[in-house]
Amino acid sequence: MAQTVSWGVLGTGIIAQRFVSDLLGRPDARLTAVGARSTGSAQAFAAAFPQASGAPAAVAGVEALAARPDIDVVYIATPNSDHMDSALACIEAGKSVLIEKPIALSGGQARRIAEAARRKGVFCMEAMWMRFTPGVVRAKAMLEAGEIGDPLHLDARLFFPRAPNPPGRTDDPAEGGVILDLGVYPVSLALHLFGAPNEVSGVGLDRGGAAAQQAALALGWNARTATLSCGSTGEADNAAVIVGTRGRIHLHRQFLCPPFLTRVRTAAAPAPADRAPPRRQAVGRLAFAKRLLQPLDFRRVALIPTPYLGFGLRHQIDEVHRCLLAGARESPIMPLADSIRTLDILDRVRARPQPLEAVA
Repeated sequence: MAQTVSWGVLGTGIIAQRFVSDLLGRPDARLTAVGARSTGSAQAFAAAFPQASGAPAAVAGVEALAARPDIDVVYIATPNSDHMDSALACIEAGKSVLIEKPIALSGGQARRIAEAARRKGVFCMEAMWMRFTPGVVRAKAMLEAGEIGDPLHLDARLFFPRAPNPPGRTDDPAEGGVILDLGVYPVSLALHLFGAPNEVSGVGLDRGGAAAQQAALALGWNARTATLSCGSTGEADNAAVIVGTRGRIHLHRQFLCPPFLTRVRTAAAPAPADRAPPRRQAVGRLAFAKRLLQPLDFRRVALIPTPYLGFGLRHQIDEVHRCLLAGARESPIMPLADSIRTLDILDRVRARPQPLEAVA
């Protein structure tokens, strides 16, 4: 393959706009064509991203985009319900694909995509950009280096308030609701950090028959646990924390692409015989101030900036280029097995949504 990677983009929504903005930051990337349901929509999108070689071509439909011989890889940014069909069409045409998360609507659909890509011998990856952002990369490296001891627990939450009208991805059961729109992130993070869990449980809450608007999951490993939650019914700090035997790592808002991390070192739990006898706590303003400022003890707390490029999507683009130029069919950081496993876990929760009225 030539050193310049030629991209086709299917879809013209906000995420596609951000993706192309970050894509064109690479000198070895070229936006060759844009596909949409209508030629007019594709033309308007293409005109917003002129290049030295001119504006990218605009075509209507996935078939026209996939048929172009001058495209190396297609970024699929259509609605969730369209991901599988569009991916299969591109793969059948011999195109490598980067498919916006979730890669499909179910684990079964994800398997069909993976099998097709392997059969055709083309690169295929879910656009789980979170795994490539500098903050998440740094946190995983710190974890593997033992900076907080043995990992014990992950807590991650992702809540963005969404108005119920007009309905969108988090309201439409055909698109998977909030569980697929947001829940893929904390589950994918847990798999990335801890591997495949041994135990899975969870619950989704809905409103009047719509897709689940709030969900919570618990995952278990032999000596580790994770509590993960998502929703469109309120707003959270959207942070995550990894707890270890000798400390913890905080991935600050948003944990998908944290601007900085905090590492806190803690002492190992004392043996019962070594525990000091209880004593009366000091009172007064000075004692209160000491307790208040204890978390800011820089002997044990480190603030770690993790700046990222553009919207943060650039880093997954770097991985796609690396894999394509190396002739790799999958990314070792975002393998298709993890995309399938994530959806298998979420499928179990989606199969048992609970109406909000039942817990009132």
